[in-house]
Amino acid sequence: MSQMLEIRHLRLVRAIAEEGGPTRAAARLHLTQSAVSHQLAELEGRLGVVLFTRVRRQLQLTPAGARLLDAARAMLADLARVERDLQHAGSRRREVFRIAVECFTTYHWLPPVLSALAKDHPDVDVRIALEARREPVAALLRGEIELAVVSSPVRDRALVVEPLFDDEWTVIVPPSHPLAARPYVTVVELGREKLLTHDAPRSDVERLRELIASERAPMPLATSVPLTDALVDLVKAGLGVGLVSRWAVAPSVARGEVVARRFTRDGLPERWTAVYRADAAARFPLARFAELLRAPSSLMAPPRARQRRPR
Repeated sequence: MSQMLEIRHLRLVRAIAEEGGPTRAAARLHLTQSAVSHQLAELEGRLGVVLFTRVRRQLQLTPAGARLLDAARAMLADLARVERDLQHAGSRRREVFRIAVECFTTYHWLPPVLSALAKDHPDVDVRIALEARREPVAALLRGEIELAVVSSPVRDRALVVEPLFDDEWTVIVPPSHPLAARPYVTVVELGREKLLTHDAPRSDVERLRELIASERAPMPLATSVPLTDALVDLVKAGLGVGLVSRWAVAPSVARGEVVARRFTRDGLPERWTAVYRADAAARFPLARFAELLRAPSSLMAPPRARQRRPR
């Protein structure tokens, strides 16, 4: 069965009805008057109904014509909307959204976040700015990244700070290590070990110094390991113990590759936040990214320890 109605027929009926006759409809459709009359007769012949009747030298819609006009207006409007959307999508420029995590090179949480983000923002490419991990807030202010995940305090009024979740410092050791049997690791016990750390922010270093000074213990000698996976591998091999955020090593702990123990009896809590420039929020889905990162997940949010007041 051949198709009776075509897009040109819908435009024809709409033009004749809105222009009041075939003469002005012809000018609107860039056709001759005879071509308009011929197409109308052809359409009525296909459908087997009369769409217009002549009353006092004017064409008026019949009930069948009025019904077809309503349908034509609706379908042509939908078609125009689809065409605009497709043209916009075809011309849309992909935006590059750069992120960094303070100190750590841990991105086990990223795949589910990207998967959810892509559903609403398929035109955004998220890239990791590994070189910005040491000073992500400074990189943010320089415009080198769009969002930083940090645990150090942020007080710059040009930045939006979105709380994510509470975490704590933890000491990681091999499962066979004597400290693995301890409920927590003291400052003195940590000082006896070869310590592996990241390049911690100044605020974290000062906090650790204050804690060690309060215990009247010597500052442990530490080796900085820039990559989180490398640090975990060194601990697994028995080449030292690590002092890291629990969230950063959550997958390795869950797999039983290393054991995480609280540092000091009361623990050292920290709070992770997502930070971004307020003037970048119009271009990038920064608040949405923070919301997805905040969402509960066995790999994203760390186990809830007994919390003290966050710093």
